[in-house]
Amino acid sequence: MTTPNGLTDAHLILWAVQLVSEGDLKVLQRLVHRRRDVLSHTLIYRLLLSFYPADVSEQSTLIHFLKSIIEVSADSTDDADVDEKIDPTIAQLSKQEAIQQCRSLRLQSIPEHAAIDSDSTLANFIIEWAKDLESVSGATEPSLHFVEQFLDHDADLRLWYETYLVPVVRLQYEFYPDTEDVVGVRQLETLAAAEGIKTLLQYAERQRTSAAIVRDLDAVVAPWVRGAGRAKRRKVGHTQVDVTEEATSWEAVNEWLVSFSFKDFDVAALAFVQWDGPVPNPDPSNEAVVRFAQIGMAIIYGCPKASTEMQSICRQMLDKIARLAGLEPPDFSKSHPEVTLPQPFGTGVDEADLLQNSLSRRANPFTQPNEASIDLLIGLLQTCDILLELGQSVVITDVAKISLFGSELRHKEELRRLLQYVPRMTRKAIDWRSVRRQLLWLQSWGRSRKLTSPALEPAFLSRLSPDYVERQILDTLLRAGQYDIVKEVYMETAFLPLKMPDVEDSIVAAILESYDNASNGNKDRGGMKRAYEILKAFRPLLPDSSSLLDLDYLVRATHSLSFYQLTLQHGIPFKPVAIRVQKDPLTLVEKVLEQDAKAYTKLDDLLEIGRNLIRARLPTHRILPQDTDPMELRVSDAEHRIIYSAVMAALAADDFDTAYAYITTRLSISPAQPVAASLADDTSWRAAYAAGRYRPKSTPKSLKARIDSLTQRMELLSRALMLAPSGDALSGILATWRRNEEEMDGLKAQAMEEERAFDAQADASLPGAYALEDRDADAAETKRAMARRIGPGTSTGPSYEEEAPLGLFDVAKGAAAALRKSAAFPLGPSGLQDLKIREAGSPAKSHPPRETAHPQLGTDGRVRKRDIVTSMVTSGLVSGMGWVLGAQPQDRIDKRMESEF
Repeated sequence: MTTPNGLTDAHLILWAVQLVSEGDLKVLQRLVHRRRDVLSHTLIYRLLLSFYPADVSEQSTLIHFLKSIIEVSADSTDDADVDEKIDPTIAQLSKQEAIQQCRSLRLQSIPEHAAIDSDSTLANFIIEWAKDLESVSGATEPSLHFVEQFLDHDADLRLWYETYLVPVVRLQYEFYPDTEDVVGVRQLETLAAAEGIKTLLQYAERQRTSAAIVRDLDAVVAPWVRGAGRAKRRKVGHTQVDVTEEATSWEAVNEWLVSFSFKDFDVAALAFVQWDGPVPNPDPSNEAVVRFAQIGMAIIYGCPKASTEMQSICRQMLDKIARLAGLEPPDFSKSHPEVTLPQPFGTGVDEADLLQNSLSRRANPFTQPNEASIDLLIGLLQTCDILLELGQSVVITDVAKISLFGSELRHKEELRRLLQYVPRMTRKAIDWRSVRRQLLWLQSWGRSRKLTSPALEPAFLSRLSPDYVERQILDTLLRAGQYDIVKEVYMETAFLPLKMPDVEDSIVAAILESYDNASNGNKDRGGMKRAYEILKAFRPLLPDSSSLLDLDYLVRATHSLSFYQLTLQHGIPFKPVAIRVQKDPLTLVEKVLEQDAKAYTKLDDLLEIGRNLIRARLPTHRILPQDTDPMELRVSDAEHRIIYSAVMAALAADDFDTAYAYITTRLSISPAQPVAASLADDTSWRAAYAAGRYRPKSTPKSLKARIDSLTQRMELLSRALMLAPSGDALSGILATWRRNEEEMDGLKAQAMEEERAFDAQADASLPGAYALEDRDADAAETKRAMARRIGPGTSTGPSYEEEAPLGLFDVAKGAAAALRKSAAFPLGPSGLQDLKIREAGSPAKSHPPRETAHPQLGTDGRVRKRDIVTSMVTSGLVSGMGWVLGAQPQDRIDKRMESEF
């Protein structure tokens, strides 16, 4: 047996290799204690790495061996010989052979781990052995127990343990024991900052809970980040390196939070609120803390949707951000806070700063944690709350874009959209007063209504003036039927938000809107009902409003018109808006008379409709400027048109009596010069002419009825002759008169024959009577005629001969006589020239005394019908023919002369 002291160094090393390979660490331990000069710690570590089997069951022996060689002082020696025998094959080797075999050994070097970059041989050996254990066993727990035995012996080892081993063990055994793909120590050491953060937090990300993220940030990520930073500092010996490396890792954490918030906002946001951040005790002067606060603001701007829960989380985040930045926490108890921003903030921002990839940028003015940016977020969050309450879900980024970069058109569109949606909310009763306050706050964010430069003061509706917003709110209130609120807010308060003319315009517009959208003209239904309700509600408060008065007439006319059957072109049913779009609304009344066979019998109702249409000041094709003619004349003109249409409808229905009655009682009986030439009466004579030339569809059986009908028609022709405005119509009227006259002559002759026959039959039927000779018959006839003219009571009534109208010759003769009295006919070489009224300066003829009998009165003082007709026709001829010749009727000249004298 050879003692260790007697062995050469080469033999001793070969013996140590054999002992390590066989796992006989007890002998090796004694051998190391005897020959420390050869078997150094480094050599032993290399031998162990190279030849000792990495078996889990043998780790306790190895641990005991390592502790024994570490804890025993290098100066201590053990004089006891080693009892074990050296392998003969080793002992028999010559010195040179032993040296040669030693040189052929392939010993594994102890790696210097870049993760901690330690100079400690023990730490590097323990780390390498722990990683080998992990590789062999497929688990990290054995490595943990092995490394923990040596933590008190090396600070570098403890740093590696806390930085890499502990986070991995926590992930594998404590947090995610059922997960198979958890990262290992060797893999973690190779990961850079961003990749490492992503790897370590991927498991919490799968859990989708803020608690898991906060736990992993504190227990896994923070040790890894801080440990890596300390290792770098120790290596370089410069604080800036540590700060830079650690800041890079924390920046990776920040970016991960922002990125994850885009996927799962509420989890990421709650994690931000619940996590203390990169620094356990936040200091506003710490760059990492300020950056963490900025990331929180970026997360708020990245909120993907607006909801009550999201808004609550954002408020919690903003409160924490303010505290991290050392600012006063926002007071969210105010429902309408005043948000005032400095002008540089409003003018120095870009819409591109609100893009997702720009929110976390350090220089982004929206996310820099300062008083201005926090105030802006307060305004944006409050705006989102109001929009949610009004039924609109708008994300905070869009609210920011609209508030700071929206145009006037965009702000108008947003206001319109809000006001359209609010009335549709049915989940609860709408508090319109609150809605108005909210919209006004959106316009200014609580600032003064009098803004000198709205573009420099951002708000959700800041491009709109307060008056414009008030007008739109007023219109919406009117459409929603909130008339009491309109009266209270806009008409009965000491401080009126709008001028009264503006309020009146909105009321008129609301009435017209409801009116135009109505499908039925009945004021008790649909849109007409709403229009009538608005009119009824505000007419007493605006008694001097001409617009409301006009609308009152329009509603009345439309309501009355709704009771008639009326269809427009192409079978389109009548709607109230048709009245307003018609150039001449009176044509609708005419259509009613055309389409409704019995409508002409309701003339008074139709006339009232026409009057209301005119008084409503609707445009007509008969009036160029709307108010150039007096209202009375316009109403009269409308009445004449409707009566004419009713007359034509009655004639079409073969109802001559109604037409006759309308003409004689409703239309003009004498020509009159109107005040406005545009409203000259061109309907009365046309109606009379149309009825005068009417031919009944069935001839009356009674001769008297036929004569009476013809007499009425001739009377109407005489009226037409008198009212016709020009000589162009005279030829047609006189031609019709001639035909009727010829018919009357025949009827008169037939009547006289029948009367004579009746008288003769009566005389012949007397007892003892003899037949009269012709002379005696004529004398009897004369006596009967004179008896009838003596006075009433002496005769049974006028004969057909007396009552029949004059013939055309008699009429023309009367007209010529009237012309001779009023005009001279100087004849020249060319015949009739210059028919004139009396020569100027000629003395006027004296008028007969008033008691002189009228030439048209009979002996009994009764005006005969034939004389009335004669007078009318004569006057018509005079006016008609006189128009051609330049003369005037005698009665007009006499009246003028009376006025002159």
